[in-house]
Amino acid sequence: MIDKNHQRKGYGKAAMNLALDFIRTWLSYEPGNDVSRKLYQSFGFVEAEKMPEGWDEIPAVLKL
Repeated sequence: MIDKNHQRKGYGKAAMNLALDFIRTWLSYEPGNDVSRKLYQSFGFVEAEKMPEGWDEIPAVLKL
């Protein structure tokens, strides 16, 4: 959300582009969720080689 006083300056578009860039390179899904796994794999995501300690989701990255 962009404050009303700062709208129409390109901040919203820039923020959305940053969010999309992040999503395009990294996401996660719950173990056993084969539907999500297959969907993400179809876009080129691969499971990260190492799951961060304490995580209960499987991280996947997009190899660019």
